[in-house]
Amino acid sequence: MSEGKIDPFRVQTFYIDFPPHFKGTVLKVTGLAYEREVKNIQQAKPNGTIIINQIPGKYMPGTITITKVVTANKGLWDWRSKVLSMNSAGDIRVDGSITAYDMANNKAPIKWNVMRAWPSRIKGPMINIEADTAQEEIEICYAELKQAEY
Repeated sequence: MSEGKIDPFRVQTFYIDFPPHFKGTVLKVTGLAYEREVKNIQQAKPNGTIIINQIPGKYMPGTITITKVVTANKGLWDWRSKVLSMNSAGDIRVDGSITAYDMANNKAPIKWNVMRAWPSRIKGPMINIEADTAQEEIEICYAELKQAEY
């Protein structure tokens, strides 16, 4: 590799860890986002010209969608059941992580920490005789997202 040129990561394995509910590989993760609302502020100059400034607004928490193969592990389903019978949000929120492993040497070049997460929706597999594997989706809301240092 020439100096100054950085090749993109080529990942093949995604691993999630939301203790004590689930730890394992998944097929796909979408929705890793950190977003702030944009507020438009209009001001008038003395000559009447309008200036529009954009300033950061409130932080907008995110939701990730995880797609995984159905296994005997019911941890995510049990976690979602706890949400339905919760007494307080603190009882169901956990800190977790999402790690992407490199194809070349099976190291973890990228990791995201997901704070105060809880499952908002779970979707069972489509029942299809032609499918190779049964897949399920779970949506997990989170309060904060940080890319970890490696």
